[in-house]
Amino acid sequence: LRPLRLRGRPRRAATALAAADQTLKEEASFVSMDELYIKSIHESRNQQKILEARMMDVATMAQSEVAKTGKALSRVSKIVDMYDTLVRSVTECEEAKEMAKGDDEMAELAREEAAELDGRIEEIRDELQLAMLPVDEEDDADKLIMEIRPGAGGDEAGLWANDMLEMYLKYFQAEGLSSKILTKEGDGGSKAVGASLSVSGEDVWAKLKHETGVHRVQRVPATESQGRVHTSTATVSVLPEIEETDIKIDESEFEFKACRASGPGGQNVNKVDSAVHAVHLPSGLAVFCMQERSQLANRKIAIRIIASKLAAADRAAKQAARADMKRSQVGSGQRSEKIRSYNYKENRVSDHRINTNFPLGTFLSGSLQDCVQLLRVKEQQGRLRELEASLKEMTPA
Repeated sequence: LRPLRLRGRPRRAATALAAADQTLKEEASFVSMDELYIKSIHESRNQQKILEARMMDVATMAQSEVAKTGKALSRVSKIVDMYDTLVRSVTECEEAKEMAKGDDEMAELAREEAAELDGRIEEIRDELQLAMLPVDEEDDADKLIMEIRPGAGGDEAGLWANDMLEMYLKYFQAEGLSSKILTKEGDGGSKAVGASLSVSGEDVWAKLKHETGVHRVQRVPATESQGRVHTSTATVSVLPEIEETDIKIDESEFEFKACRASGPGGQNVNKVDSAVHAVHLPSGLAVFCMQERSQLANRKIAIRIIASKLAAADRAAKQAARADMKRSQVGSGQRSEKIRSYNYKENRVSDHRINTNFPLGTFLSGSLQDCVQLLRVKEQQGRLRELEASLKEMTPA
C-alpha cells in the first residue's frame, strides 16, 4: 500500500498546483493586476503571520531587532491591508455595475457609485504598487551627514560652495529639518569654502539623497574684473550618520594632530590647540574639525564623520554590482559630471536627470521642493521596473 500512496502524491500535488494556478489567474484577472504582483502579495501575507508571531515574543529580542521586525511588519501589513481594500472595492464596483443595468432611479445612483469606485480602484492599485516597491535601506534614517566641497574652478568654486551651503540651510529651515555644522573650512574670513553638516528630521534621507553629485555654476564671479562668465563646480555627498553607540572603530587606528583653529571664536579658539586633524590610517580618510571649543569634542566629531564615510563605502562596495550605482557617486568634481547646472545669465537651474528647468532665484532661496518631488517620482518609476524584473526572475520558466 505504501508504494501506491507514494505514487499518488505527486499526482495530487500536481492537481493542487494546477488548481492554485487557476485560482491565481482568476484573482489577478478580478483585480486587473499581473499574476506576479498577486504572488508577491500572497507572500507578504505569509510574512505578516510570521512577523506577528515573532512580535509576540519581544522579551527575548534585542531592542534593535524589535524595531527592525516592527518596521518589516508595518510594511507587509500595509501591503496586505491595501490589497484587501482593493478586493473589497472591486467587489462593490461589480455589484454596483450589476445594479446599474436597470433604467430606474436606483440604477442611476448605482452608475454614479460605480464610476466613483472605478476611479478609487485605480488610485488604490497605483498606491499598492508603490507600497510594494523595493525598500531603500536608508529611507528610515532620521539623521545624515551632508558634505559640500569646492570642485573645479579655483577661488570661484569656493565661493560657489559657500552659496550652496546658504541655499541648503534655507531649504532645511523650510522643510523643518535641524542642522548643525560639524566642520567648516574657510578662507580666513567669514566665508566657508567647504563644510560637513549633521542634518536630522522626518524623511531627511528622501529629501536630500538626490543632492549627491556635481553642481555646476555659470556666472560672472565677484572676483572677476573683466565681466567674463566662469564655469565652476561644487560637489555634494549625502550619507547616513552613524550613531556614537554604533561606532565600532579602534581609536588606535587613528592619528590625531592637535592644532589651533582660525577665524572667529575668541581667544580660546585662536590661542588653544582645540582643533583636530584626524586620519584613519587603514583607509587614509582625513577630517579637520575645529567647530567645538574643546579638542575632545572635535575628536568625537571627526570619528563620527569618518565612521559614517566608512559605513557608506562598505554599503557602496556591496552594491557595486547594481547597474544604477553610478548615479549615486559624487565623481571627481569635473564640469562634465554635473547633475545640475545653475545659469545666472539665463536665470535658470537645470536638473539633467529629469531634464527640467527651475527659476534660479527661487532655487537659491531654498525652494527645492518641486525638483526633489520630481526626482522622487523618477526614482519610484525606476523601482517599479526593478520590482517587475525581480518578480519575473522569481517565476520558474
